[in-house]
Amino acid sequence: MPLDLSMFRAYDIRTPSRLLPPALAERLARAEAAYFREVLEVPGVVVAHDARRTGPQYLTIAADVFCDAGLEVVYLPGACTASAFYFAAMCHRDYAAVLIGASHNPADDTGQKILGPGLTPVARGIGPDGGLDAVRKLYQEGASCHGGRRGRVHPRELIDRYVAYSMELAGVAPGSLHGARILQDYLHGAAGREMMLAFDRAGAALTPLHFTPDGFFPLGDPNPVKQEAIGPGLQTLVGGDFLLGTFFDGDGDRIDFYRGDGQYLSSSFVYAAILPEVRKRFSGPGLGVFADLKCNPLAIMEMARSGVGVDVIRNGHSQIKQSLIEAPTHFGAVEESAHFYEAFSPQGIGRYCAENTLYLALLACRVWQEDPQRFEQLFRLQATTAREREWGYRFPSDTARAAALQAVEEHFVRQGARALDRMKNGMELEATLMRRGLPFDVDPQTRLADDWLQVCQRVSQSEDGLARWEVVGAAPALVRQAKEEIAACAAGFGAGGEYQG
Repeated sequence: MPLDLSMFRAYDIRTPSRLLPPALAERLARAEAAYFREVLEVPGVVVAHDARRTGPQYLTIAADVFCDAGLEVVYLPGACTASAFYFAAMCHRDYAAVLIGASHNPADDTGQKILGPGLTPVARGIGPDGGLDAVRKLYQEGASCHGGRRGRVHPRELIDRYVAYSMELAGVAPGSLHGARILQDYLHGAAGREMMLAFDRAGAALTPLHFTPDGFFPLGDPNPVKQEAIGPGLQTLVGGDFLLGTFFDGDGDRIDFYRGDGQYLSSSFVYAAILPEVRKRFSGPGLGVFADLKCNPLAIMEMARSGVGVDVIRNGHSQIKQSLIEAPTHFGAVEESAHFYEAFSPQGIGRYCAENTLYLALLACRVWQEDPQRFEQLFRLQATTAREREWGYRFPSDTARAAALQAVEEHFVRQGARALDRMKNGMELEATLMRRGLPFDVDPQTRLADDWLQVCQRVSQSEDGLARWEVVGAAPALVRQAKEEIAACAAGFGAGGEYQG
């Protein structure tokens, strides 16, 4: 079977499982073992898998290869979320780490998130010797690595420590969420166990939906953007007397928030709500956070009211974590796609840039219960804007996709928009942010034009042939018109039907 080199994406590894049969999975593990031993020079590796039914098979293959290479293997039993995996990697900070899973992708996909020691990301162009590019090269070469002695597998059950740590970090004591009626829908992904344990300990009146991990994902792709997947949960939310509801993806690192009446609050506004609490744990001059280029400018203005600088950042979990590592004054980040990041220092030791969605869920619920008017204010502010949440089109070729993106940019620039494709530090956004009627640097004093518009476009790094757009603006008619104009441009280059997810 030919090698599927397209599985090496910008942030991680993603591919249909049929393209990674056991023999090639073993070949990939050998390449990773060589990278861990010869480049990272680590003594061991943390391994885990998410809710996908192929996860145990791939993990078993990888663990055997890693042991054969002389690496000690720390195994996290059962379906594991990305955030619990990151916590385990913090507990074994000298080790590399591999999470086998594919996040929100279809049920038959697989993939991996790879970390170096100290939770440093390994992605395309990120990590020693080029990170994932080096692993890809070793995979092509059929590299192998054998240790002088065989390593051993060490099972570690860290869930209680992880729950206790996350609750303490969020300022949620046992019983302190008493009376808070909360709905959570895990879409049969991996998040149910830790969320139910923590919120039960916190005393919340939790209604958990689809909490059993099921790699067949009977609701459809475990993606909280997809209305067909979250539809049953939303009906339950609206039909009950809940303070809020949250929806998670397959590996539990995305979290979407809804008010009890079913109204969605975008991630940038959620982050603006909790940022004053997060800010209390950090000190020093020049503190800042990152907001991805799709974030609502009004939410960014609210973030800035917390007394921090807010800088635009590109999408991608590995790239965002690397930017946090390289900017020690920046302590957090938010993606409008429902990812939240922070620089964690357990017991004041080290600095580990990662996600902890359990902590984030607990903190947001605490703030929502203690200060519901803060969230109501942000709902009202969000209602003064309009948004078309990210959608995409598949194109017949990369050339056609590139031409469509260029045509859309030229179209909005002719209408008076300015285009940005690099961060302040010079890193390419690998996307284009277009703004009309508002500047690229936004602070609490920024004044927006009555017809302001923001368009973000990018090439998808986790799906083949796909380009993505998101639009936010001052009024529904402006946003609707912008989406129609984008669709018209894309159609001229062979775009397929609209893709959500």
